[in-house]
Amino acid sequence: MNSNIDEQIACLTNDVIKMASLCERSLDLVGRLINDGFGNLADIEAIGENIEKASKDIGQYCMMMLLRRHPVARDLRSVSAALRIVNDLERIGNNCYDLAEVLSYVQHRQVIENAEIGSMIKMVSTMLSSSIDAYVHCDEIKAQAVIDSDDLLDNAFLDAKARLVEMIRKSAEGDEDVPDVLLAAKYLERMGDHAVNLSKQLLWSISGDEYK
Repeated sequence: MNSNIDEQIACLTNDVIKMASLCERSLDLVGRLINDGFGNLADIEAIGENIEKASKDIGQYCMMMLLRRHPVARDLRSVSAALRIVNDLERIGNNCYDLAEVLSYVQHRQVIENAEIGSMIKMVSTMLSSSIDAYVHCDEIKAQAVIDSDDLLDNAFLDAKARLVEMIRKSAEGDEDVPDVLLAAKYLERMGDHAVNLSKQLLWSISGDEYK
């Protein structure tokens, strides 16, 4: 390990960024598979395995920093925040595979389109990218913007839910796929929550105040 705590935190930040990029790739791949078909989930599964490995490696690195360097004040918050962020990134990675898998069961494409799942994926991708950008640049304004944008994703989920319920009420074609698509929308809402947590951890690492 580097002897300088600032250098170690810089290395830690770089590792977190790399892990986040894997999550972005996985989410982007899910979006592409909506158009290209879900015949092969192996790529997303492979990325998920890399995300889990990165999570374990970063967790070990953080523990070594805490035990050997004994960081204090903001340095301690930076390491602790990184641990929390990594946990949320790992959950996003898991949700990406779960999302792709559940959508692979859908037989009627129009149900996915009716729920605007593609639009929700883009919203989550933007939130994730903005959260990581805020983390890299310690940008409190951008972090707060991500937190505020969660309401838009929540509303998108509620709208999707309402449209899907209406399909069942009308016995519309493909209504048997509604449960799977509704679960997919819920996965995306959860992923948005994890992206918001990234920004909340950044704000905490800067100020020391827990964001509710």
